[in-house]
Amino acid sequence: MPDPPETTFGFLKGSDLFEHQPEEVLRAVLAQGVLVEFGPGQAVFRQGEAGDRLYIVKSGVLEVVAARDGGDLTPLAYLGEGEVVGELALLTGSPRSATVRCPQRAVVLTLDKAVFIDLMQTLPTFARDMCVVLAKRLERAARNAPRPSNKQLQGNLRFFDLATVIQTLITAQQTGTLTVSQDDGRQKVSDIFFYKGNVARARFKHLAGDDAVFQLFQSPPEGEFSFTGKTVGEEEVHSDITLPAISLLLESVRLQDELPVLKTRVGSTGRVLKQKVEQLQWNEPDSVELAAAVWARLKKGASAEDLERDIARCSHAIYSTLSKMLDAAQIE
Repeated sequence: MPDPPETTFGFLKGSDLFEHQPEEVLRAVLAQGVLVEFGPGQAVFRQGEAGDRLYIVKSGVLEVVAARDGGDLTPLAYLGEGEVVGELALLTGSPRSATVRCPQRAVVLTLDKAVFIDLMQTLPTFARDMCVVLAKRLERAARNAPRPSNKQLQGNLRFFDLATVIQTLITAQQTGTLTVSQDDGRQKVSDIFFYKGNVARARFKHLAGDDAVFQLFQSPPEGEFSFTGKTVGEEEVHSDITLPAISLLLESVRLQDELPVLKTRVGSTGRVLKQKVEQLQWNEPDSVELAAAVWARLKKGASAEDLERDIARCSHAIYSTLSKMLDAAQIE
């Protein structure tokens, strides 16, 4: 595949490895590297291979996946513009600890090991910055400190796992907004605002807060997503999320797994359900408000599809309520 034409070194300035290097060094790096374009599903390198190159993302996104205990490949993270991968294997000589592949499209600057070593030996500032980068990564891991808010990710959800995109932003402790849109960006479907790795606000269609995040997992949207990090003062953050980020993610996955069982119990989404008894009996205080809203809609008959449209709660909450009412023979 022919290399894309060389354009700018701006992406290097955004890299934590090269951000402090003068322009003449960046030009030298570009001159000694090779720009390679990767398409959907192509592997940049594979787990277990020898490390012979350093990779810097110029545009697009790369996906980091790994096989655990001989199992299937599991997405671990996504890397966006300016992010570097492959440096540890060059420094330690150890095999690649994960596979890096391209979900959609990406252009990557590759530096072979000889060029990397030459940069380390001839440019003291490069070697120092490499040490600083590695030290900061260790410090962040030890202190669970936030990364600078400069991560940029974008792509089509046909090629990306939304849960891993969200997990990547949580793990990297990013601040910024993840937006999902359709019709070439003309219709915004969802936005999630992250603050230092926690989900602070969420919207998905007519839902808000925790339910919006849950619904993203229960009916994953199609379209394009984008995330751009930004700096936000704590006084500007107004949260409508009740759970810490990791708890929210785990709960989203749990509810996603349970939903098919509930849907089987309730039956067709278009099936019209009606009240079977005169008065609702409900002994769960946390969900009594939702149960009352569902019960009121069922007075004249409504399907699960109707309830999902009219009541601002996630699908799992609606189907769970209907399932309990069916089990108690209060509706039919």
